[in-house]
Amino acid sequence: MFATLIPLSPETMGRIHPQAGRSIFWELDAEAASLVQDSGDPAFEKEAWLTTTLLDYGCCGLSLERSTAARAVATVLWCSRDAAPGCAQLPTAPVSEDAEVLTSLFIDPGFAGVGLEAVLLDAAIMQLVDADVPAVEAFGWRQDFFSRADVDELLEGPVGSILRSASEIGLMSVAVLESAGFQVVADHPVLPRLRLELPPQHGLLSVAAVEELLDRAWV
Repeated sequence: MFATLIPLSPETMGRIHPQAGRSIFWELDAEAASLVQDSGDPAFEKEAWLTTTLLDYGCCGLSLERSTAARAVATVLWCSRDAAPGCAQLPTAPVSEDAEVLTSLFIDPGFAGVGLEAVLLDAAIMQLVDADVPAVEAFGWRQDFFSRADVDELLEGPVGSILRSASEIGLMSVAVLESAGFQVVADHPVLPRLRLELPPQHGLLSVAAVEELLDRAWV
């Protein structure tokens, strides 16, 4: 198998996807994030957030690591809604009081779109089910919004800024989230909020099935 799923821990967080280690969009409020970006040290703040979250919350992410690489090719992160103040920047915020939030998924371009996103999401869902979480929510972006007549209007202001930085902040597509069983609970032309009740109605992947999917993705 070319890759292995690695739970985030103090020992493994230094090997997460590089962009996941720099992005602070979700972890800080907008004003604080702007100040950190200006200071030039977002990686330090992200490390501090990961350390605190792992200590107070427990496992908050998973990575896919290649056996031949020193860092992950993909990382998915989640947390309690209170630990993700950046969510307030989304037009369909806030996250429901009874839900955790799946904030972000970062993946190398060469590995995107071959099934690895589904593997990461299903594995994250399994972790949340094991933690007795009642529901998980996430914000997604509609990939077909470019065809809308009002696309220029939609791209103005905060929505446009979020869309232009989608890959940098790990914003997932609506299609990827829906394929994992999420359903829209707060609609928006571009940035809806989706929800998955736990445990999900669809079956979760077994460890063997995950390994098979990883093998297929590599082929």
